[in-house]
Amino acid sequence: MRRCAACRSRCRSPHPPIWIGGHSRPALRRVARYGDGWHPVGANPAVPLRPAELQAALDELRRFCEAAGRDFDTLTIAYKAPLYDAAAALPGGQERRPFSGTPAQVAEDIHTYRRLGVSELIFDFRSEHLAESLERMEHFATVIRPAAE
Repeated sequence: MRRCAACRSRCRSPHPPIWIGGHSRPALRRVARYGDGWHPVGANPAVPLRPAELQAALDELRRFCEAAGRDFDTLTIAYKAPLYDAAAALPGGQERRPFSGTPAQVAEDIHTYRRLGVSELIFDFRSEHLAESLERMEHFATVIRPAAE
């Protein structure tokens, strides 16, 4: 974890950046009107936001920004992604979930979401046990992150 860092920066005036979550049309309208960023959560089983779905939502958000007189390019797109256990198989031959699979597949997912316009990825390493969460973080820092660089 030596290569991972957290940096504190000064608060932007007049307030910290406001990231708005949600996948619905009203949520995207709120982002276009009031937000400094959009923070979709890719872990939502109802709307997992695979690349094509995220692209469609970003296109809609761009249209809402134009209608609100806002510059879409000033928004931060911060995507929360669960980091799935590579050994967990999906039932019934379902398509691989983003951010699951081999380190190379996860690295490719990172690049794919970056190409779509995601500038911040927030990975969820939670587990029922602290040791497993720490193991997931270590694996990400030493195997996946280098593969994505």
